[in-house]
This record gives sequence, C-alpha cells and structure tokens, in this order.
Amino acid sequence: MTLVDGLRSVLPDVAVRDPSEPDSPAWHGATPEFIASPSSTEDVSRLLVWAAQEGLGVLPVASGSHADPVSNGRFVALDASLLSGIEEYEPADLTITAGAGTRFATVDDALRGNGQWAPFDPPAARGRSMGGLVSEAAHGSLWAGYGALKNHVLGATVVTGDGRVLRLGGKVVKNVAGYDLLRSVVGGRGRLCVLTSVCLRAFPLPPQERVLLMSGTSVAELIESALAVGTAPVLPASIVVAGPLDVLDGRAALVVRLHGAESTVDADQATLETHVGRPFDRVIDVRDGAARILSQLQDLGAAEERCIEISVLPSQLSGLVSCAADVGLGPMVVDSYAGRIRIGGADLGVDPVGTLRAAAEKAGGALRIVRWNGADSPTSTPQSAVTAMLSERLESIFDPGGVLWPARS
Repeated sequence: MTLVDGLRSVLPDVAVRDPSEPDSPAWHGATPEFIASPSSTEDVSRLLVWAAQEGLGVLPVASGSHADPVSNGRFVALDASLLSGIEEYEPADLTITAGAGTRFATVDDALRGNGQWAPFDPPAARGRSMGGLVSEAAHGSLWAGYGALKNHVLGATVVTGDGRVLRLGGKVVKNVAGYDLLRSVVGGRGRLCVLTSVCLRAFPLPPQERVLLMSGTSVAELIESALAVGTAPVLPASIVVAGPLDVLDGRAALVVRLHGAESTVDADQATLETHVGRPFDRVIDVRDGAARILSQLQDLGAAEERCIEISVLPSQLSGLVSCAADVGLGPMVVDSYAGRIRIGGADLGVDPVGTLRAAAEKAGGALRIVRWNGADSPTSTPQSAVTAMLSERLESIFDPGGVLWPARS
C-alpha cells in the first residue's frame, strides 16, 4: 500500500495531489511526498496522528509563498487553503473570525465594506493566508501606529503535533488567566501547531490618511530625519525609509503616514516639520496617488530570491545602513520606529551578509535569513540560550513527537 492509499484509508475525504503539479508552491529544499488538503479541523487532527504513526513530518502551507525550507527527510505538505472563509464577523464588536486558509484580501474587503480595516501591511499581504500572517506575526510598518499583530489576534483554533485540538483566547481583549499560550502561537512559524481558524480585532478606517514624502539620493542620507520623526511628540501610523524606488526614478525616500481627523493630521504634519527642521517635499492624500509609492515600499526586496532581515535598536540603524551600503547590499527598506531593515536581491552574497551579521550582533541586534535560494546560505543569528530553552520546552509540549519538524529546519 502506498502512502497516499494509507492516508485515504484513514481520511477518504482529504484531497491529495502531486507536489510537482503546476499550481503547487515553490519548494525551497526537499520536496514533500504529496500535498494533503483537509477541509476541517478534525481532519487536520487525524492527518497529524496518521503522519506520526507513519514517521512522516508535516509542513503546513497555505499560499506557499513563505513556506519554510526542509533540508532533508520525508514529509508531507498540509495545504490549509480549504480551511477558508469568514466564519463570524461582528462589526459592532470589531472582531472577525476566518479560517486559516482565508486570503487576507477576503478579510480586508469584508472589513472595508463596513468602514473598518485590519492595519497590517507586510509584503504581498493581500495574497497571503490568515494562518501564514499569524504564524509569521507579519504586521509591516503600520506597527508604529497600531501595534504588533500579536496584540490583535484575539483567539485561534489550533491542532498540536499529536492531534489535540485547542481553542485559545476568545473574542475579547482580556480573556486570559495564567500563561497566554496564544502569544506563543503567533509568530511560532509552524513549530508548535497547525492553525485552522483565527479571530482578529478590527479597527475603524481613519477619517484622513496623509502621506508625507522626503526624497534623497540614498537611504543613509535620510536615516537621521527618520529617527527625528520617531522622537517627535506625535505618533505617525508608519515611518519608513526605502530605496532605490522605481516610482521615484531610483531615488530613496522617507515616507511618513499620518492617520486621524483632518485638523489633527494638519497639526501633526506641522509638528513633524518643525521637529525635523525642514518641510516634506511632497504631501499626498492617500486617495490622490500615494498607492504606487506605498505598494512599492511594502514589497521592495521581499519577493527576491534572496532576502534578509535585521533587527536592532533604532539608535543603531545609521551604522547598520552605512555598513550595508559599504558592502554593496540593497535595495533596502528601513522601519525606523521598529529598528528593522529588510534587504533583498538576487545577487546577495554570503561574505557581505556575513559582514553585516557581525555588525548587527556587535550592535546588539540580530540578522535573519528570510529566503535564500542556494546551498551557500549564510546563517541567521542564533537564539540566545534562554530563548532556545523556552522554544524547546514549548515544542515538547505542543509537538512531543516532533511531527512538525520540517518547519524547524
């Protein structure tokens, strides 16, 4: 009996397809034995139990655009795309629950139809699944004004590596007594469990959104202005420096987004210009042509064959940006409020990235390999001993048999 026959004898309703089919995700590393597409939480549970009995690993995917690479061994891909659809939406309560395979675009469209939104703008957000966004804790630069994604995931249904179904959190903000397991799942990158449903907090759409733009020849030239914006007595929705940008003929730009009532936005802009010591080059209402700029800022470098991310204290950004420029890395996007740098490019080299990693660690930060399409991949900054110990402990509780090991590679 083949593996597929064995699975179908246990789960006859689960769709199975070959990983080499044209619409399959791009596999970075080893290829799965097959792709299984359960349509319910219960089927996910039974699939994980079966995989453990067969000695197979399981790699959860939905859109597949951010699937973690698997270096070796036999595994199956768990395609969550059938776990989709909006399960419950309460506009008055500002909460929405959707299956983990639901595209963020579906959720966003439903919210905007009621004058609400989910202010999270990681790269290619609309095409990504809710489970993928939550597993990666991907929130983008709007973190500055709205906080991290993990603060707005109110609840989730998950299946542990040994098949247990857990319903974590709920539909209100304060609903936890004791250790908050939900926080461990958000950003867990599939190491702990398979997400099947997510409850998210929504926000009213801002009455006014203004985009302030300051251009320059390079990202390094604009970093100090970005840091000055971050210390002003106002709180922008986001503060980003990026370049080079095609939409600005290859120049770099500091882009600041302001949300609120028109009078508030006017006052905040005046305060920022006084604090920075110069006016912005362009002031654009988001409805009057800012979409192209914001779209390129959001996605720049993220879809490249090689992409890295650096996290460091904002006060150390200038040195890291200068180091990246010195070793010839780019293009880059800098979220100056979060202290995060993203650099993407097909020609990123191991030695320059190694130099930048050393500089990041010397500054008290870390470098993470987001994507790397070669066998010569440099290493990410290792976890601290305490973080590694906590991660191992959580993995032993959520996934005692190591079924979800492919995501740990």
